Amino acid sequence: MTDWIITLHDKTIRRFTIRAGQQLSIGRGQDCDITIDNKAVSRRHVSLTFQNGMYFVSDLGSTNGTLVNGRKITVDEPVSEEDRIEFGKFTLAPAAGKEDETKAGASTAVDLDMNDETIFVRAQTTVSSGKTFQPKTDGPHLTVVQGNGQPDKLALHHKSSIKIGKAADCDLIVKGWFIAPAQCYIIKQDKGYCLIPQKSWAATMVNGTKTSRERPLRAGDIIKIRQHIIRFD
Repeated sequence: MTDWIITLHDKTIRRFTIRAGQQLSIGRGQDCDITIDNKAVSRRHVSLTFQNGMYFVSDLGSTNGTLVNGRKITVDEPVSEEDRIEFGKFTLAPAAGKEDETKAGASTAVDLDMNDETIFVRAQTTVSSGKTFQPKTDGPHLTVVQGNGQPDKLALHHKSSIKIGKAADCDLIVKGWFIAPAQCYIIKQDKGYCLIPQKSWAATMVNGTKTSRERPLRAGDIIKIRQHIIRFD
């Protein structure tokens, strides 16, 4: 059992544990064990495997590729702690001897710039044979009670990350002056859902209070983004 870290510009933004016999996938997709929502990362970008006391890195058919010591690799590339593993803008390395700048298990939002919002979602510590979240007939959802947000009702139970903003790829699209392409994210955690605001000229408010950091959501909470009012249930 070994801890690994993902860094961006020499800053640790994700720490996770991999156990013997495990294979962890990393990518932008919600079905990955470690999700990094960033344009430089493919939906399923790279995997890390710990087998028979050795580590192996495989590229999962990504657009930008995976590099080991500057060389593009494909599958089952053996790596050691001396190797430099790069994918997108990020670096993957063993955590031994390195300080972790974030609390293990926490979700952290990092703004790169206005056109490249990044959010890091909790890593799954075990790998199952199926998807992390299974569809249900009912469960937590968002309802647009004022404004023209689309869709006007969005179920959350089958998603680990919901993006709200004016970009066309958002799960809930809200348009208006100063609203960011990715205004905020709603993330599923062990004990429920939390809202993580992103860099924007428009305020993200919860129950009438401007929110600038991660905060848990409870049934009945009201999210307001300019003229749009969204209820979390």
